[in-house]
Amino acid sequence: MEEGRGRLRAVSLESPSLGYQWRPERSRACEFVADFERLGRQALRRAEWKGRLKLFEIYFLHSMEYRDAVKLTGVSEGTFDYWAQEVKRACGREFSRCGMYPPSRYFLER
Repeated sequence: MEEGRGRLRAVSLESPSLGYQWRPERSRACEFVADFERLGRQALRRAEWKGRLKLFEIYFLHSMEYRDAVKLTGVSEGTFDYWAQEVKRACGREFSRCGMYPPSRYFLER
């Protein structure tokens, strides 16, 4: 943080880090993203969870801003927040079961 200002400096991904920095190989990172999407969809496959699947796609896969995601999902903020917690819980269980969580397990054990 800049002294006395309460602001964070911008991160430059092009300049080397002074500390420890680990990044997965590009191919493994692409596999992780594909597995994340596949397992997330699998965890949310119940017919009555169609709206939660839409939330997962918009908010978690496409990283849309919160307010825009609420509008596109078509539910109130309270419902959106409740569904988001359910999505996290359901997907988290599936990711754990399949070895995607914690990510270190996914990247280091295969």
